[in-house]
Amino acid sequence: MMVYDVRRLPSANKDSAILAMFDGLHVGEALQVVCDFDPSRLERKFKGFFAEGYIWTCVRSGPPDWQIEIGKLSTLPECGCK
Repeated sequence: MMVYDVRRLPSANKDSAILAMFDGLHVGEALQVVCDFDPSRLERKFKGFFAEGYIWTCVRSGPPDWQIEIGKLSTLPECGCK
């Protein structure tokens, strides 16, 4: 599983970068994201874009850092967030 650390990205790019990484996963794959913001807003975006096609697990809850694991459960249309 790949670990994607977005802490050094500009704030404006973090959500779209994570969504694009998820879009690139195959069904059954997952990624871990390390971020420096509360990802609850991002999880709402996932619910809107991917419905029930993903699994979201909080591995470490911050602050200052959060680590979440996001797995792809089904094939869905791309979110158009690239």
